[in-house]
Order: sequence, then structure tokens, then C-alpha cells
Amino acid sequence: MWGTMVRRILLLGALLLAALPAQPAAAQAGERCFLETGYCVRGRFLAYWEQNGGLPVFGFPISAERTEGGLTVQWFERERFELHPENAPPYDVLLGRLGDEALGRQGRDWRSFPPGQEQAGCTFFPETQHALCEPFRSYWRANGLELDGRPGVSEAESLALFGMPLSEPAPELNSSGLTVLTQWFERARFELLPCEGAQRCAPTVVLGRLGAEVYGESGRDAPTYYMPVHEPGWPAPLEVPVGFTIEEVAAGLQIPRFFARDPGDGSLVVAEAGAGRVSRLRDDDGDGRYERRVTVADGFEWIHSALVLDGAIIAADETRLVRLADFGPDGRARTVETLLPLPSGATDLYGHRTRTVALGPDGKLYLSVGSSCDACREESPLRATILRLNPDGSGLEVYATGLRNTVGFAFRPGTAELWGADMGRNNLGPDMPPDELNLIEQGGDYGWPACFGDRVPDPELGDAARCAETAPPALDLPAHWAPLGVMFYDGDAFPAAYRGDMLLAFHGTAPDQVAELDGYRVVRVRFENGRPAGFQDLVRGWIAGGEVWGRPCG
Repeated sequence: MWGTMVRRILLLGALLLAALPAQPAAAQAGERCFLETGYCVRGRFLAYWEQNGGLPVFGFPISAERTEGGLTVQWFERERFELHPENAPPYDVLLGRLGDEALGRQGRDWRSFPPGQEQAGCTFFPETQHALCEPFRSYWRANGLELDGRPGVSEAESLALFGMPLSEPAPELNSSGLTVLTQWFERARFELLPCEGAQRCAPTVVLGRLGAEVYGESGRDAPTYYMPVHEPGWPAPLEVPVGFTIEEVAAGLQIPRFFARDPGDGSLVVAEAGAGRVSRLRDDDGDGRYERRVTVADGFEWIHSALVLDGAIIAADETRLVRLADFGPDGRARTVETLLPLPSGATDLYGHRTRTVALGPDGKLYLSVGSSCDACREESPLRATILRLNPDGSGLEVYATGLRNTVGFAFRPGTAELWGADMGRNNLGPDMPPDELNLIEQGGDYGWPACFGDRVPDPELGDAARCAETAPPALDLPAHWAPLGVMFYDGDAFPAAYRGDMLLAFHGTAPDQVAELDGYRVVRVRFENGRPAGFQDLVRGWIAGGEVWGRPCG
């Protein structure tokens, strides 16, 4: 039933759609399908796409035709086509005002931007109070919709394609993580890419991927479309949202759990629980894959997590928290210092060996210690807790209690808020109790073993008085899905709407608790006004033909 588990580290990213290995739908007469995204364009939208610039102007399709606001629309990398059959061609297809929409979604009102000035060699638009100058002016004038059937591009045709400028040119961070000269228009965003590599070249004007960005942000009101990604050696493809890809960057590891990137040299430090060792993975040829593994330290009981701090590695084993330092020429740690001994052992089948360590914004270490059982009253005050201590091992304190097994936790960027995902107990049925996403506060009691969910007393160990004083979860998660890795996304590679949301890895259900296996996925937990508002799949597909071939961790 469990299939063959694959010990791999995978990398998820939002890349240019031209690089994505999806399979296209079968093309029918009058339509064109694209291998790059798996979507087809047909009929009037296809004719419009081909007549008005095609791939360089609009990009690949990133959705099928769909209904939005009573209109038939289709999304492309750089635009949204809207069908208006009440209009005569060519005005029966209109473009979305994605520049204006994208700015609005960012909370930026273009009307408040500093105005431009009339100047020689520029075109000034009094309607928006902004000027169009070189190098963007030549690009704007060279491209446009085909409206009159005459050769060349008229100002009206350029205006129909891009609209008027909404800003003056200014450096901005684009969706690829580059700071480039940027100017916003009603329907587009112009970006000036610098010249690289060649001695004689000029900077290039390109269009920002507004369609992909705005479409990603509108996902909470519209269905998410997924595409398959398959690599050699995978038993089945994984599925990710259109606009994303996922690739394998390391393999051959023995139950890798949590890992950290060393900012000093870019290597990955991995806790291999199955081998009882901490390994360092290196990408020697710079191709993005970590081909070489070096043992940093071994002989551990059940090593689960590691972080890099001041050039040393802090690693959490089942029985102790250690500091690894003084690395030799072979990469091994010549110093293995126990910072803190930890309680261990299990009193039943469900005792937890995982120990997760993280660095807080206060400079202290936070350490989760799972329970020794499924449901019991612990003898050690350090079990079923999150602990806090100084990086040298001193100053130990219990930060929060009643957390049966909070394997994954993280601080929300820009705040001191600690969020963690806790696993509920077993043997109360396939749908109870829920796993939990908690806002973990100092001194907080989160209920286990007395209660679960929103202060529901446990049928065996319930304590109504204690439950009344516990903190309820911020979000219920599906029962038995076993949440593990938790992180907040604050990068620039994904669509802007993902920034500030949580990524959560579900390890998946166990066959002794449910009739049908489920979980085994990575999800995006949407945060609104600082609180979780639901989740949606980000990566799925680790169950194929009833067999589990991978279990997400951290």
C-alpha cells in the first residue's frame, strides 16, 4: 500500500512558462495548443492572438477559456482577453486593464504618483499627467493592435494595446527578482532589461508578466488550474499550478527531514534521520543540483533538523541538541558539543522522536519536543512543548505547552508571531480530531491531552476546566494529514499574492487511521489581515494508483 518511498529534495519555483514541461491538450480544428503550459487557444481568441503580436506581446495561455463576471475570458502570461460579441470586430475582443488592476492589488493608487512633465522627445498624456520617453517610447510606438488594416502602427493602435502611462519610469523589483527600470501603463508594465555578457548590445524593453501575476492573485475567487511535471525516475508526475514548476535537486538520501541553506557557501545542511547523520550537500558545477554529499557528523539516534548560526550548525537529535563546528578539510565537524540533553523514549506506538530547532527574531533558539505517547499525561515537563533557550544552551524555559507534536513552526516575517502546525491524536475515527494551525504565544496552553480543536474535551483524558483556559487553533486542518514543514513565503520568485502566505507540507495519513489515504501534498495557506483564511494545493501527486511514492517533510 505504501509503495516505494523516494528520498529526494525537490525545489519548487515559479519560472518563465517557456521552460515548463507540461503536456498539451490534443489540438482540435481551429485551435492551437501549447506544450509549454498545456492550454489551447481557439476561435476568435486565437485569431486575435495571432493578428496582434502573438507570443512576444501576449505570452503563452495560462488558462482555458472561462467565465468571469459574465464574460468569456482567457488568461495569458501578459494579458487577459475578454470576449464582447455585442461589438463588431476588431472590438469584439478587448484587453483587461491589468496595469491598473495590478497596481490596485498592490495597494498603489497611480493617481497619487508624482506627475511627469512635458519635454522634448517625449509624448505627454494630460489625462494621466505622465510622459512617455525613450527607451520606452520607441517600443510603445512600434507595437499595437491591428485596427485599421493599414501598414504600420498608429498611435491609436499603440494606445489600444498598452494604454496610457500611469507612472514615470523608476527602478522596481520585477517578478524575476531583478531591479529594473519600470514604467506602468493601463494594460502593461514596461521593463528595461540591462545588457549582459556581450560587449556591444543595448538594453532590451520587455513586457512584465502581468497576466500571470494578476491571475495568480485572483486564485481565491477562481479555480486554480494545475499542470503535470515529470522527471526521470519519478513513478508519477507531480502537479503544480500553471506558472510553477518543480524539480529534483538531490537524491539518494536516507529519510531526509528538515534542511537549511548555509548562507556562507550556498550548501544545503540536511538532517538524514534514517542514517543518523547531518550531511552537507554541494552543487559543485553550479547547475542547481546538489550532486555531492559530505558527512558533517553521524552516530545520532534520530536527527531531525538543523540550522546554520555564526558558521556553526545547531542540530536537533532525539536525545540532545548539539552544536557542530570546527569543520575539517573533509567537511566533518571536529567539535560536537551537547548544548542540551532532551527527554526521549515512547510509552506506546505513537511516541514522537522528532525535534525541530529554529532561530527566533529575538536571537534565541526555539525547540519543539513531541509527546511520548498518543494520549497520556506526561511525566517530563519538557515533552509536548516548545522550549526556548540561548544559543549556548543556557536559559532553558518552557515557552508553550499542550502541543502534542508541533513538528513544523516558523515566525511570520516582520513580526514576532510564532506559528506552528500540531498533529492531533489517533484512534478517535477517520475524521477526528483535526490537526491544528496555532498562533503560539509565550505561556500558552494548547490543550493536549485534555482537549483538541476548539476546546473539545478528549473522551479519555478530558478536563473541561483546563480546556476553558486553552488557546483554540487559528485554523483546523484535516484529521491525520500529519503537518510537518512550515514556512512563510517572503521571496520574489512566486506571484506577488503569495508573499506573506504560509507553505505547509503534509506528510500524509497512516493506513491504520483512515480507509483511504490522503494528504501527501504541499499547500499554500492564505493569510488575510494576519490570520489564516484557508488553504489550497501547491504540489500534489505523491499518490499514484493507490500507491504512495513520496511523503513531503520540510
